Amino acid sequence: MVQGSESGTAASAACVKFVAAWGFVTALKLLIAVHLPLFGDEAFYAWSARHLAWAYTDVPGGTPALIALGTALAGDTAFGLRWPFLVLGAALPWLVVRLARRLGDASSAWRAGLWSLPLPLLLPLGTLGLPDALLTFAVLLALDALVGLAAAPQRRAFDGLHGQLALALVLGALAHYRFLPVLAVGGLAALWLLPRPALRSPGLWLALLAGALAWWPVLAFNATIDGAGWRFQFVERHPWSFEARGLLQPIEQALVVTPLLYLASLLALWRGWRCGGPARLAAACAGGLLLFYALLAPFADRARFSLHWPLPAYLIATALLPAVLDHWRRRRPWWPAATATLAVSGTLLVAALFALPALPGLAARTAGSGLYPDNFLGWREVAAAVRQHRRPDEVLVADHFMLAAQLAFALDRERRVFVLDHWNNHKHGRAAQLALWGYDETGLAALPAGTPLLLAIEPGETPAQEHAAWLGRACRWIEDLVPIAVVAGPGEGKWFWLYRGQRRVGEQPAGCAVPLPPESATTQ
Repeated sequence: MVQGSESGTAASAACVKFVAAWGFVTALKLLIAVHLPLFGDEAFYAWSARHLAWAYTDVPGGTPALIALGTALAGDTAFGLRWPFLVLGAALPWLVVRLARRLGDASSAWRAGLWSLPLPLLLPLGTLGLPDALLTFAVLLALDALVGLAAAPQRRAFDGLHGQLALALVLGALAHYRFLPVLAVGGLAALWLLPRPALRSPGLWLALLAGALAWWPVLAFNATIDGAGWRFQFVERHPWSFEARGLLQPIEQALVVTPLLYLASLLALWRGWRCGGPARLAAACAGGLLLFYALLAPFADRARFSLHWPLPAYLIATALLPAVLDHWRRRRPWWPAATATLAVSGTLLVAALFALPALPGLAARTAGSGLYPDNFLGWREVAAAVRQHRRPDEVLVADHFMLAAQLAFALDRERRVFVLDHWNNHKHGRAAQLALWGYDETGLAALPAGTPLLLAIEPGETPAQEHAAWLGRACRWIEDLVPIAVVAGPGEGKWFWLYRGQRRVGEQPAGCAVPLPPESATTQ
């Protein structure tokens, strides 16, 4: 009786600590979500939300749909865009608690949830309106259902766990193409480790059928665009040639997770594997995902940020972490405290990095350095300049997709902004989507001759020696281009040029000479 009372007291204390820490982290994420300017990709997903569809060339339909819901209920602001993702991100530690409770006692479950909170990679999840919040939520929801099936394989034909699994698979299919590696790893682990009664259950196969059908919109959409989405995600964005730098991926992961927590996560997965049963299934899914990304790293896209891809595996590992830390505490009492200190410090460092773009004065001091948060800044200034200089009848043109998306959101979520054929559009897989919307150069060419145009250019996205040639390309479609303003972002860390012109008659294939804007035209 005394032992049960002590166990209940430990669980209650762990619960209080978890709820307090979760409340603090959630409040911090809320503060960032309210004040942080839009990230470039967020703006493009918001633009997609103005053209709701089941699938797009860069993502399935889930992320734009959540943004459409968020802005419909909370307005066309950064917070309105982000709050559904904030809710999903806030739910993740609770899913860790739920998963850990299936694998152990209540005290260990609350402690596992507590250990998930200082994962530095978790802080941006839900703070930004990006697909990873929905993707990670779907992964944890699916694994929780599989672990529940492994723990109690004798289920009815279709019950709550089967329904939960079906929901998770549908959400994952709506989240991102990157859910496919999760399906591959989780499917192999389930076929190998789920008890035979669970595998024979019709409910499991109905859930898998629902998950498979959820990919139909993506498949059908890609069939109409010659597989542009598949090609970008799995072929064009990756070099598919060996790069030795990719071998450093485990070291990079150790740094972003923090070294001691990374080591503890690996040991937790190893211990879970040795324990067998449902813990082995969880460890196999997480470990398989880590192994997949480590093997992929030397051949995959290194040009864009991908450090966060294995995050679901670390969240799963935290569900297995308390037992490992208890073992360390007996042998090296200082180790858990050191692990927590490093992890919390890493999370606070990430929070400080997000504070840079949220505080323009602070961001201005980083101009010219690697800390300058380029993808967050300058949009407000250029949008204000466009409002100041734009005439009522002028159609807006931007030189690349990210600038166009930011202007579309800032200018009362304007639906139509034309985009020149910049290399950025292709690098980020957005060129085909712009063409489908009719906002590419073909759409620009279809405007009536003489249509007044306002052209916004971000010169930093084009090498300086190519500025004249790039302006000459704009001249193919726009004549009488006259510079009217130079706009500086915070700290003059980035610049924008505004030109006025009109749609020329036909196309001038040779281009023409366009004057660079004089510095005297700078708009503060």
